Amino acid sequence: MIRLPFRFRTGSYGRSDDGQSLAEFALILPILLGLLVGIIEFANAWRTYQVITNVGREGARVAVLPTSTTAQVQDLIENGLDQAGLDAKAANISLGLCSGGACTGTPDTVRIDYPFQFRFVGPVIAFACHGCGGPPGTVVLSTISTMRNE
Repeated sequence: MIRLPFRFRTGSYGRSDDGQSLAEFALILPILLGLLVGIIEFANAWRTYQVITNVGREGARVAVLPTSTTAQVQDLIENGLDQAGLDAKAANISLGLCSGGACTGTPDTVRIDYPFQFRFVGPVIAFACHGCGGPPGTVVLSTISTMRNE
């Protein structure tokens, strides 16, 4: 009796499972790609949030100096956003600065609201968050920095 190799004796009627792994991979590939793209998109959103937080903190540090002006703080924030590759014109910058000589000990506040547009995951977010307001796939990232005047 001649014995056939194991791969030819896998099932009845001479069938084999050679294409099964290819079919399973074809079913799982879109899910894996969606997961990968989602990780990249949310990492970019986290980076943007860290940038606006750091720029807001730097703006608040300059705002509490006795010689600083509102224009200097505004320029510092806009330049910081531009250097990080973000559109400074899209940011909503609110400054709550004390002016005058009696500001020692009072807080200065810098608030930055920045709309972040998800490029690939945006349609999924728009579908999941139907009626959340704002453009589809856009999330407003906000940060507030408060420091006491010197």
